[in-house]
Amino acid sequence: MSELNNVYDFFTRFSFLNDEDIDEIVKVSSVKNFKQGEEFIKLGSTRKKLGIIQKGLIRGYSIKSNGEEVTVIFAKEGEIASTYDLIFHDRPTRQIVEFLEPTDMMVFEYREIERLAEGNPRIERLKHQFIEDFLIKVLERLETFLICTPEERYLWLIEEDETLLQRVQQRHLASFLGITPVSLSRLKSRISKR
Repeated sequence: MSELNNVYDFFTRFSFLNDEDIDEIVKVSSVKNFKQGEEFIKLGSTRKKLGIIQKGLIRGYSIKSNGEEVTVIFAKEGEIASTYDLIFHDRPTRQIVEFLEPTDMMVFEYREIERLAEGNPRIERLKHQFIEDFLIKVLERLETFLICTPEERYLWLIEEDETLLQRVQQRHLASFLGITPVSLSRLKSRISKR
């Protein structure tokens, strides 16, 4: 787990930003602490917000018509927490974002980032980078479902971030992989015997 020491750490990877840009961004954010089990984004929310996780872990999930939860995404330290409905569309979100661990997060109203981006091409570039990073993560996951077997998806998850296996409950991992918890146990057992 690589915790961000402060909110500025996140922005150092964007070499096109200068210190004044980062100061502007930080001014429209607030650092908040959340408890495990709290919801960052509730089902049906229209408030466009996103968070940058300093320490902790979130899960984004949807609920099927039969009541079954389907985990769509995990995000951890240094990653963004939001839903595509709120970022790309102005419609109520169909996902819930909850905290799987006590989490410290830098929270933004996305409209504030959009406002800053209107007058600053570097922040506009950052906004596009946020969207690109978010899309890449979602598309990689979609691709695994379209072309990979459950075992290949599990191995992909290990390659992406093996720490999730210790940090996330078995039922959430199984849901993320599109299998039952029993199938996940069998799969882990089979792989560990190799």
